[in-house]
Amino acid sequence: MSQRTERTARTIILLLAALLRFWNLGDVPPGLAHDEVANWLIARDILSGQHAIYFTAAYGHEPLYQYIQAGSVAVLGDHWLGIRYPSAALGLLGLAVTYVLVRRLFSVSTALLSATWLAISFWSVFYSRVGLRAISLTVTAALFAYYLFRALEPRSTQERGVACWLWAGLYLGLSAYTYMAARILPIIVIVLLGYLLLFHAPARRCWWRMIAMLGVAASVGAPLVVWLLANPGAEHRISEIQEPMIRLLSGDPGPVWNNLIANLKMFTIAGDPWPRQNVPGRPIFADPLSAALFYIGLVVALRYWRQPRYGFLVIWLLGSLGPSVATTDPPSSIRGVLGLVTVFTLPSLAITEMGKAISQRLAVGERRRGARAATGILIVVSLAVTGAAAADDYFVRWPQNEVVRFDHQADLAAVGQALNELPSDVAVTVGGLSPLTMDGPSLTLSTRRDTSNVRLCDPRETLVIPTGSNVRIFLPGIVPFDPDLRDQINQWGGDAVYPASGAFVQYTLQYSNGPSDIQRSLDTNARLPSGRSISAPVPFGRELVFLGHRRSSAESGSEHALTILTYWHVDRRPSHPVKIFVHLLTTDGDAVIQDDGLSSPPTTWSPGDLIIQKHTLSIPEDWPLSTSILQTGVYDVGTGVRLMVLGADRLLLSPIEVLE
Repeated sequence: MSQRTERTARTIILLLAALLRFWNLGDVPPGLAHDEVANWLIARDILSGQHAIYFTAAYGHEPLYQYIQAGSVAVLGDHWLGIRYPSAALGLLGLAVTYVLVRRLFSVSTALLSATWLAISFWSVFYSRVGLRAISLTVTAALFAYYLFRALEPRSTQERGVACWLWAGLYLGLSAYTYMAARILPIIVIVLLGYLLLFHAPARRCWWRMIAMLGVAASVGAPLVVWLLANPGAEHRISEIQEPMIRLLSGDPGPVWNNLIANLKMFTIAGDPWPRQNVPGRPIFADPLSAALFYIGLVVALRYWRQPRYGFLVIWLLGSLGPSVATTDPPSSIRGVLGLVTVFTLPSLAITEMGKAISQRLAVGERRRGARAATGILIVVSLAVTGAAAADDYFVRWPQNEVVRFDHQADLAAVGQALNELPSDVAVTVGGLSPLTMDGPSLTLSTRRDTSNVRLCDPRETLVIPTGSNVRIFLPGIVPFDPDLRDQINQWGGDAVYPASGAFVQYTLQYSNGPSDIQRSLDTNARLPSGRSISAPVPFGRELVFLGHRRSSAESGSEHALTILTYWHVDRRPSHPVKIFVHLLTTDGDAVIQDDGLSSPPTTWSPGDLIIQKHTLSIPEDWPLSTSILQTGVYDVGTGVRLMVLGADRLLLSPIEVLE
């Protein structure tokens, strides 16, 4: 193959890979997963000056990808492109490095085929389009392998050979800073170097260079290793998934053995079962033709295992399964991400070796040209089938999975896009399942609108109605709306609009009810602990005003449950998160049934907002209702200190004899 043809083929492959990694990147995956949002929060911390060698947020993160992503966010902005661009770029870089590695080990044809397979495979495309750090490991690991085999070449000069060994050590050490699956890489390297010393005579003359390489790797990785050893509790995720290895060390190999079988099936029988990482059960080689080529390539590699290039393929591929074998929920495509460096070389070898074998058995002339044509047809068909299946699975099937849409907050992302169409003077509340943690950052990344004044709440128990005459309340489709809270919106004339996508429901509320109008439907009678009778509204601290309460009009689902709704007016935004409590206690105060809630961050509130909080109290059958007292109050979540109301720390509500 001429150099011009090779350059043209390389360019086409890279363009194809770029198309599959960047096309529609904002919509597939459909929204942003919590892990991506957590990565963005780390990036913002980095940009604000909070640097670390290991980030403990979100179960723990190695830093290399996080710093790259911080740079991307700084340049491209706080949105999906800033978050996902590093993965797409690293995916392309990993493809390029894998190409030069396979070209050095085998041939141009094998390298071009491997690069094409890597460009179009579901596995590679998936991790190149999501803002997670795993894809960075494939780049540093492939660079290590490239420089290792470049250093082993007999024709390398002494100076260049030493430099290659040192570069290999550098990238081996850097791999520790990418993703936790890199912990298996030192074991792979030790096995590989032992193999080379046994079966590759030139490598025996390089033993001191191998030591130098390992020394460089150890020096580069040492700061992270020392930090992790000094902070053993930092890696929360590993502590959650290490049970198979713990049981193996205690003498029970059963889980690890079962995991090994599951991981071996991942290639052609049953792949990663988790929707967030794969079309559930889809193997890496999902069609019979590519699966057959994979096994043929594996047989070729095993047949010539004494040759370092083939031995490397086998050792690396088996070693890449280690993290998934040693942990729970196998097989895991993300923990086995090291396999991307070598797995697609095997079907490529099968094609090139079959082509060579056929050509060698045929005479020069028409038969040989026919053999080349047949090989070309096999290449086109196998890659076309693989590419078409992968594109359909990734861009069509996978995004429609309900679990995928849930994990990537697709409905919340649709709400964020809808906010872009609203006038700036419209007051907005957005419901969600995690308003106190992830909903705010997720919404910020999903819309171009300023979200600092968008109220957030969990409408399963809390509803915040903004002050103003033109109010919008958005509820993502996956978020349930409490019947009492929904009925209250309907009573006040809320108009529900459902978009064709069904991703959310929008309530338009021409809300003008003041506190006095709201109180007409509430019980405003109350007492202070001293016995003094008062009538709402009454202020709690300088932040909230209690307007009254009422019994639930909806079925509680249990005859031994008391459901109370309390109504509050925001007088001044609290400086810290607060909770509203309702207690049911006997007159002597010996026993308490309580419900604390307020799933809404006060940082989004404005003076004049209305808060409705629902409380459900489960009452034992023998509870003395006739002598019970109902009380409510507000406390600071951080300190537990209650807000004061007319010199007291709680308010006693009207009698509840009606329960009997």
